[in-house]
Amino acid sequence: MCSESECSRLRALALILLLALVCTLLGTVAYAAPATDLPGKLDAQLAEWGLDISQVSVYVRAVEATAPHLLVNPEVPRAPASVIKLLTTIAGLDLLGPSYHWTTDVYVDGSLVGGQLQGNLYIQGFGDPYLTTDAFAGLLRALRAKGLIAIEGDVVLDNSYLAPPEHERGDFDGAAQSSYNALPAALSVNRQVTEIHIYHDWARHAVGVYTSPPLTGVEIVNDARLVDAPCVRRHHNPIASFIEATETSGPKLRISGTFADQCGETKVERLLLSPEQHAAAAFDALWRDLGGSIGGKIRLGRVPKGARRFDRALSQPLSVITRDLDKNSNNLMARMLFLTLGVNRSGSPGTLEKSREAITAWLAKRELSMPGLVVENGSGLSRETRISAGSLGELLTWSYHRPWMPELLASMSIAGVDGTTRRRLRREPIAGRAHLKTGTVREASCIAGYVLDRDDRRWVVVVLVNGREGQALGAWRGHAVQHEILRWVYRGAPLPGGQ
Repeated sequence: MCSESECSRLRALALILLLALVCTLLGTVAYAAPATDLPGKLDAQLAEWGLDISQVSVYVRAVEATAPHLLVNPEVPRAPASVIKLLTTIAGLDLLGPSYHWTTDVYVDGSLVGGQLQGNLYIQGFGDPYLTTDAFAGLLRALRAKGLIAIEGDVVLDNSYLAPPEHERGDFDGAAQSSYNALPAALSVNRQVTEIHIYHDWARHAVGVYTSPPLTGVEIVNDARLVDAPCVRRHHNPIASFIEATETSGPKLRISGTFADQCGETKVERLLLSPEQHAAAAFDALWRDLGGSIGGKIRLGRVPKGARRFDRALSQPLSVITRDLDKNSNNLMARMLFLTLGVNRSGSPGTLEKSREAITAWLAKRELSMPGLVVENGSGLSRETRISAGSLGELLTWSYHRPWMPELLASMSIAGVDGTTRRRLRREPIAGRAHLKTGTVREASCIAGYVLDRDDRRWVVVVLVNGREGQALGAWRGHAVQHEILRWVYRGAPLPGGQ
């Protein structure tokens, strides 16, 4: 038996516990039944845009909520295009850390006497995704600063850290010279891209041309004509074409067409040489520009046992590299990071299979379930990759509460401001308030990321739109759906009836 006062306290405590339980249950019920219908008039608009609800998946959730707010076909695995780069980026930040650096090492196997290396010089690549022309030139300047002038032996490029690609550059869409089709190589100078700079040479009153990096052995044939005209397309049409080497002549870069003298510099990016040829031609040109010489040849090979490390170059940290990877949707960077994850777990040489296993193991360790996930190469250039909006939405929600969340946000394009969304929604209130990753191929138009609504609450948003079997979707259709969802979330994601 309890006293009257004790019984009163017990009854009050029981009532408080009961009320807490009721509130918890009500909250659970509210969150357990997210909306499943598209907001506003989107259902009707889909037909106007030539779409069906079966082609659309949506996930919307406040980052602090215990469950999603809106789910439309969340379990359907769809082609995400470059949105899959978010999975690669997140795995990289979690497994490697934001301060991770790639290296490029230089070895020698002979003695350095009076500025002359009496032996071979070896450059071993370890998958730096962004070894720019300037960074590569900086590495060569370091060799000169350490007293090296003449290499009496060979220059050997070691690409053994990564296995050779399983495909050719043009396999995805036939555009073998387009910079987005670069394939991984452990030593990739300037992303394997030749930047062709075409400009008005005021001193000669003619069209000037140079490449970055400079390439020994590639002849520039400049047939472009300078015209006195305003900078409009009918007057300004410089054309860059590449002629492969033959048995009797080396490769040629031909510049033709017209250049309007009122235009500024035009830059064209092309994949002209293989990764090995590109690195070799760049080394030779840059080394000779620095006053160096090479007695032997430049060839592929491996660093032998006993060679001494002469210098090491560090890449930018992962936190910096991911900004170009995601903001500008750089496919080679995504592929190189993806392969690095496999090497980090299973050792070199890096292969796609090792990287897929690393992703699977990481997801299991983090207890992140992704039914139907298929990752081919970690970038958007894939017809086989699949992920559901629900899986990606849960991943983004989980990631928001990780210590590297600021680096993830910083990697994404800001709507209306920079990256791939710089021209989207730029005159609307949401501009500057959404960090997003876009993805577009012929059969998919997708977007995912974080939105800060007008009340300063942050939301996870995933919108995946796919074409029907054999249908070329048209990016504008996906954009129309995405923009309506993003505007709705910016308004606070109101549901009918004030739910």
